[in-house]
Amino acid sequence: MAVEISRRERKKDETRSRIFRGAIELFRAQGFERTTVDEITERADVAKGTFFNYFPRKDAVLAYLSEARLFDIEENAVRMFEEARPAREKLFDLYAAAASAYEEDHELSRYVVLELMGRAFAPTEDIAQRWHEIVVRLVRQAQESGELRRDVDPVRLEAFLTGIYYATLYTWVCCPVQDAFALQGELRARLTLAMEGVAS
Repeated sequence: MAVEISRRERKKDETRSRIFRGAIELFRAQGFERTTVDEITERADVAKGTFFNYFPRKDAVLAYLSEARLFDIEENAVRMFEEARPAREKLFDLYAAAASAYEEDHELSRYVVLELMGRAFAPTEDIAQRWHEIVVRLVRQAQESGELRRDVDPVRLEAFLTGIYYATLYTWVCCPVQDAFALQGELRARLTLAMEGVAS
């Protein structure tokens, strides 16, 4: 039974990825606005209903990389919250895990991030809220353990750190591939500066 579930999950992942890649090819060729869901489903060789099973709206395709990484993070969230190590390290790891989805294909990530930025970088309210809840919980852990100041609103701290994450990601995707800095290293350096500024 477990093998069957695994096979089914693998097939779902392959279908979602095929839809995503097909959509991005079309977005690149003719622009986001001019691409229709019908064209995407034809390119990906899936039914229209299948598209909507994976992506509730066309613009949800753009948030796929973030959502896929967030799903992995959520799968490990309980273990991460309970780990006996500094909460600041958990925060570093959380942002690094989110960034890793983009590192796999710089050119593809460049297109996705710049397109999202043009839409006020709104990966979808659902993704943003799920991410927000995880980060705020870790910020509170860091405040309770004395690693971060307790007099700063954890919601504001999450917005501050996530803003640094997006600014770093945006700068990275805007660099030509040959000039791109190491995303993980630069992200850690910037987050370290930010967290030292609000350390207890």
